[in-house]
Amino acid sequence: MAIKVCLDAGHYGKYNRSPGNRNYYESDMVWKLHLYLKEQLESYGISVVTTRDNQETDRGLYERGAASKGCSLFISLHSNATGNDMNEKVDYPVAYVLLNGRSDDVGLKLAKVVEEVIGTKQSGRTATRRGNNGEYYGVLRGANAVGTPALILEHSFHTNSVVTNWLLKDDNLKKLAEEEAACIAEHYGIKKLKSTVTDENKTATAFKPYLVRVSISDLNIRKGPGTNHSTMGKYTGKGVFTIVEEAEGKGAKKWGLLKSYSDKRNGWISLDFAKKI
Repeated sequence: MAIKVCLDAGHYGKYNRSPGNRNYYESDMVWKLHLYLKEQLESYGISVVTTRDNQETDRGLYERGAASKGCSLFISLHSNATGNDMNEKVDYPVAYVLLNGRSDDVGLKLAKVVEEVIGTKQSGRTATRRGNNGEYYGVLRGANAVGTPALILEHSFHTNSVVTNWLLKDDNLKKLAEEEAACIAEHYGIKKLKSTVTDENKTATAFKPYLVRVSISDLNIRKGPGTNHSTMGKYTGKGVFTIVEEAEGKGAKKWGLLKSYSDKRNGWISLDFAKKI
């Protein structure tokens, strides 16, 4: 089944400045993030349309949602606020989903991804909001009218200083895009396309799986490449494993994705404790 996703950068121009960090505008963050996410989704072969051609263009809420006609999913990207003042106690990610329940599953999955990647103290969740005409939010009303499962994804709160500072870093937005794209692809049962590189007269795959022998008897297996990702278990006892992907990450020079976990893109080990064989 061909999958097409409609991405909406939630605001245009210079909009929603953080009261705690004057360098942060919600509109700047979501513009960058939706471009990173578009690139990542396309690496899975997923078609992507966007609701704006440039950051300066304004467009009606309902019209943006309705632009998703023929798409498998509509996502409007945002960061949240508790008001006009900072509030360091509130940081939960939330996906506002359709009243009819059609986006509940993928919405909760994405909210949990945001929770894990940012490392929020409060858990990711879903919510709905009803208005006089059904869906309260115009973008959701427009998407629902053309039959598209839709959600608004709030990337925690820019009224929280820790979150605001985190969202200002491009590398963090790229990581969000990578993990959100992986979540969407997994939801639809899509695996990443194999990339190729051309070296003069030959073309080769960018990565070839290889075997490693673990050199310690108590090795953490993590949900992502880095010590900033939570553990999902330990391997006790030395052994041989197949590595299907490498990544740079916190706490080690390189991390390797174990073949047995690769379908869900978790199950990473530090290659500092493994020798290629």
